[in-house]
Amino acid sequence: MMAQYLRIKEDHRDAVLFFRLGDFYEMFHQDAIEVSRLLNLTLTQRAGNPMCGIPYHASRVYIARLLRAGKKIAICEQLTIPGPGKGIAERKVVEIITPGTAVEEEYLEQNVNNYLASFYVSPDGVCAYSYIDVTTGEFAGTVFSGPDSPERFRKELGRIQPREILVPQSLGDSYPILAEALADQSSMLINRYPEWSYNLQSAYKRLCGAFRTASLQSFGLTEASPLVASAALVIEYLNQTAGAALSHVSGITVYGETDFLSIDDSTRKNLELVQNLRDGSSSYTLYEVLNQTRTAMGARLLRAWIHHPLTDRSAIEERNSLVDYLYRSQRLLARLRDHLSTVLDIERLAARVSMERAHGKDLVALKQSLEAFLKIQQIFSSDAPASFRMEAAVADSILQLKELLSSSLKEDCSILLTEGNLIKDGWSPRLDELRALRDNSQAVLDAYVAEERDNTGIQNLKIRYNRLIGYYLEVSKGNLHAVPSHFIRRRSLSNGERFTTDRLVELETELNGVHANITELEQQLFLEIRARVGADLETLSYAAKRISRLDALQSFAHAATLYAWTKPAFSDSGVMDIRGGRHPVVELHLPSGSFVPNGITLDSAAESDAPSFALITGPNMAGKSTFLRQTALITLMAQLGSFVPAESVVLTPVDRIFCRVGASDNLARGESTFLVEMTETAHILRTATKSSLVIMDEVGRGTSTEDGLAIARSVTEYLLHSIGAKTLFATHYHELSHLQFPRLAHFCLDVLESEGTVVFLKKLRSGASANSYGIHVARLAGIPDQVLEAAKKYVKLRENDFPEASALSSVPDAAIEAKSKPISFGPSLFPEEELILNELLSISIESLTPLQALTYLDGWKRKLSGS
Repeated sequence: MMAQYLRIKEDHRDAVLFFRLGDFYEMFHQDAIEVSRLLNLTLTQRAGNPMCGIPYHASRVYIARLLRAGKKIAICEQLTIPGPGKGIAERKVVEIITPGTAVEEEYLEQNVNNYLASFYVSPDGVCAYSYIDVTTGEFAGTVFSGPDSPERFRKELGRIQPREILVPQSLGDSYPILAEALADQSSMLINRYPEWSYNLQSAYKRLCGAFRTASLQSFGLTEASPLVASAALVIEYLNQTAGAALSHVSGITVYGETDFLSIDDSTRKNLELVQNLRDGSSSYTLYEVLNQTRTAMGARLLRAWIHHPLTDRSAIEERNSLVDYLYRSQRLLARLRDHLSTVLDIERLAARVSMERAHGKDLVALKQSLEAFLKIQQIFSSDAPASFRMEAAVADSILQLKELLSSSLKEDCSILLTEGNLIKDGWSPRLDELRALRDNSQAVLDAYVAEERDNTGIQNLKIRYNRLIGYYLEVSKGNLHAVPSHFIRRRSLSNGERFTTDRLVELETELNGVHANITELEQQLFLEIRARVGADLETLSYAAKRISRLDALQSFAHAATLYAWTKPAFSDSGVMDIRGGRHPVVELHLPSGSFVPNGITLDSAAESDAPSFALITGPNMAGKSTFLRQTALITLMAQLGSFVPAESVVLTPVDRIFCRVGASDNLARGESTFLVEMTETAHILRTATKSSLVIMDEVGRGTSTEDGLAIARSVTEYLLHSIGAKTLFATHYHELSHLQFPRLAHFCLDVLESEGTVVFLKKLRSGASANSYGIHVARLAGIPDQVLEAAKKYVKLRENDFPEASALSSVPDAAIEAKSKPISFGPSLFPEEELILNELLSISIESLTPLQALTYLDGWKRKLSGS
């Protein structure tokens, strides 16, 4: 038996082999050691070999846990039961289950997509990244290149979060920096393929075959695109593992980085969009607040929208107007939510139909969902937005599918095809005949036993059934003398004997044949019905997309109703005007009305005099980090098409959001907290544009005060003068409050200090803060008084040694305006000539009047002459 195991394991070295032995799946050697650790099973031995096992009937629970741990599983079944002396049973692997190809409900998270990804780097350094959710048919991909490819790869991994990925074997050797991005994905299964697997010519043919087309031009792909190699390997891998038709995968969507708002992986984590920083769950995240969906499809689409905010103003306003329509139609919204709650997962049900894995209950669920879909369409009147109305032809197709399922399938359909109980009476005349014969079987048996009673005179003669011996006649001891010769003895009992007859055997054969014929015919009819449903996958796909979009939109409308959010307005001027803004997550976890709203106005337009850069100082615990994050979240929510937690918002859509907050390290890659901070800062300075929103908190705090202050100032000036992005820059380097630039404004979080007591008012105001109140916060944290008193002495010593660094006014506006130059800094790191050059490059010459041009020239001349 172990020789058989080793032979099969040799063909599946990359998988955990579930080896069927009776009622258990057994694992041996390294598989047993690993599985016992992951599943907390007892590790035993068989002939000196490590072994552990799980019950066959409970295997799905254990398989799901292994898939979540990133394991591939090969199911090896026992196909024969050998007789005595016939050797061992025949066994073979009948199924391979992987994290990215699993389709059964038990192995999936209902509200989360289950992605399989593929990454490839062409010989000329172009990266191709594709991903598929085989449970829904979603298939997409992109290409990118250049020095920021590692960061882009990390961003794509963080955005999609695939359960499994296919990569070239040579990735670690040829592109170690790219391979490092995979090091952070501890639970993701990584499959490595040789270079010849990415041959473009054969890949193009395979992909054309999968999409049933002669060319891929309609998908934006050429024979030379590296994306073809990446995507084709996905299809080939699915064919090898899923072993089923993929007719629901009909094409691939090719996207670019500029197609939606760009959010890097660090920003995604810092803003806690779909996972919190504490335990990685969706609690206390933007997704949790926005998720008022009623269907699994809607919840998945909502997550996708959060990962892909819009940048096109018209697209944002269109989505926002649909949310507004539902928000203003509260009775309709309530009816819509009620109907949506009865819709099941059409996307995944349709995928299982396509892959020929749908059972009876799946099709009944599909029927129920289509009924709800038709009811939903009826609640929208003719004056509803066109996006909410459905064409009559599509409605007819959905109605026909629903009628097919309603008239053919029983409501209590069996899951197993071998159990029958699938097809309604009246669907098949032949099935009705067989059922009539089956239902009359008792009458046939009763007639036969009555006949034998008359012939033998045994009035208490009974006919009974036993699973082991079938039907039999039971005669009591007192009547054994009357048993006729054609009775055949089967078994003796203490109170009588059991007999059969040739006629009874014939009847049993007929009746058993009826049951088998019914089961066989029901199975055949069910497969025909499923095939008819599968032939109309396009209609199911339409219904699924329409329902998921409706659900995500109503989720925005319902959230706006629950939390008193407002509709944002949009502009092309470069402005970001937020008034009375609130953090959408923090507000919900505070007592009602206790959150202090704050707003800010920034403008990145070259012709504007308004500030584009907000330098924010203030004490610890004053609310700086909350304000920074809420500004980013309000911007992102507006570009999702959602209402926002604010009194009013006017916004020019941004192309990127960067959020460099908090402290973290990456010990696995040997990166300290400060190195991670500087790496993220460098990425922002390289990739931010004038149309970006940059959020930075405590830049430079991970090193010495002198170095940190120098870095903070140089980053400030570069963002302000060389990039010009709308920026919120929070710092404890109060020396920066002396900076004076035309587009820079100073803000602080207000504090009330009285008789040694400090109250954090959480309110943003113009000006700079005079104190960080770090010692006060340390007291709140429970630092011993002896330590606090010593700290106060050291503060006074530093103030005496460096009076110019601490002599900041608590109301510094007037003081700042009175100073003509920043003190204690020395020359700028960016010469006046460079600042003028950057200003010149940012001017739209075509829009200048002659007077404006002369004004610019005069200003530049004065700056250069020092006057």
